[in-house]
Amino acid sequence: MGFLARVFEPEPAGTLAKDNRHRLERVMRLREGDSFVITDGKGREARAVLKGQGAYELEEWQNPGREASIDLTLYAALTKGEKFDWLVEKAVELGVKTIVPVISQHCVVKKTSENKVERWQKIAISAMLQCGGCVLPEVTAPVKIEKLPQHGSDVPGLILYEQKLAASKTGFADFAMAGKISVLTGPEGGFSPEEIDALREKGWQTVWLGKRIFRAETAPLIALANLLSQSWGIHS
Repeated sequence: MGFLARVFEPEPAGTLAKDNRHRLERVMRLREGDSFVITDGKGREARAVLKGQGAYELEEWQNPGREASIDLTLYAALTKGEKFDWLVEKAVELGVKTIVPVISQHCVVKKTSENKVERWQKIAISAMLQCGGCVLPEVTAPVKIEKLPQHGSDVPGLILYEQKLAASKTGFADFAMAGKISVLTGPEGGFSPEEIDALREKGWQTVWLGKRIFRAETAPLIALANLLSQSWGIHS
């Protein structure tokens, strides 16, 4: 559909939501008769033609097949400043389905507000639109690390850990064909040995990225790109 403006309308009803109308008419300067694209965030998109008073006329819904085939949940320890905002944006661009903020022992940020979660969800919407996605990822409320779920061979759980343990994986080839997977990434101070031990007892596996030391917001993108880059529909 080229480079047409894109908007998210979860319940398309023939009239644009107020913020979408403002964006198209005031920011993008679209006029009556101009085309744009609507996605419902559930996997579909359709070309639309702008009418008067914020109304629009839809063409046929399509499934463009741009989503990652792996259902990946990113459990990301909270980081300070705008680093977590940036991670949410890039994770959505790469095709993550769910983002769960995690509070761990070495997190500088120990709590966050409902407004912050709403902000992250808005960032997710913007990133979905920017990259042509049609499935809206969910950003959940933060959870404590001890509340993370069990994992097993059916749904692998991978921990990005800076230390190479005896049982650590050194790559992602064994998991690239998984249908569903979870990835856990740490804060600026990393995970404590006690946290790693507790998670391994729950079936999580550590993955060592090598001798280079990556920032808290960089390491997860390495993992996500390795796991998701072959599942974006580029071979279809």
